[in-house]
Amino acid sequence: MLRCTTLLIVSVGVFAPTLAGATDLKSIDPEGDAPAPTTPADADASAPAATVKPITAPADDEPVVEQGLTFRNGFSISVGQETGSGPSAGLTGQLYGVDWRIGAQLNAALGLYVHSHISLGTAKIGATSGLTGNLATAVVGEYTLPVRLFVGGGVGYGVLNNPSGPLAEVRAGWYPFKKTSEGKARRLNLAVDARFYFAGPSIGTVTHIALSLGYDRF
Repeated sequence: MLRCTTLLIVSVGVFAPTLAGATDLKSIDPEGDAPAPTTPADADASAPAATVKPITAPADDEPVVEQGLTFRNGFSISVGQETGSGPSAGLTGQLYGVDWRIGAQLNAALGLYVHSHISLGTAKIGATSGLTGNLATAVVGEYTLPVRLFVGGGVGYGVLNNPSGPLAEVRAGWYPFKKTSEGKARRLNLAVDARFYFAGPSIGTVTHIALSLGYDRF
């Protein structure tokens, strides 16, 4: 009898914590299910979330600064008027031509290129009239303002049908918009080009002013 009582006390002592734990689980979950295991994601749910700043594309009107030396080239078509002075006073002509520019863009604002021009048309002086043509090549430096207006000037050599000589060139214009792809910007341009041909004492100075529509890539 003493042995049975001792075994009963030991059994109650062993299973009492288990029963108590079962009672506690029952009080937590009325259905008697054990709580779901805590995962690392659940543990971190209460932690403050890291702030992620979205990456936004620059606005279309936000200026993009281009740096470094790049190759540039461009073409234009033009229509212009030439007049003579000195010995060629009274000379007038209408010419239609094409231009080609090739060189380098030194930075976002400054460019340096060779500007070649050819035009054909008709001219008259006094009672004489006929076909005429101009050839010109000049090294031109160009500066672009922040509002996409540009000015340029340079010197070179030109041919007026037959007489020839040095020339000076100035130009001013506007890049109304640009389209960028593969790191290059294609720019439509409107420009006024003025060339002053110094064709020698027998001809004097011939001035050719042309309005051009062009397309440059740099």
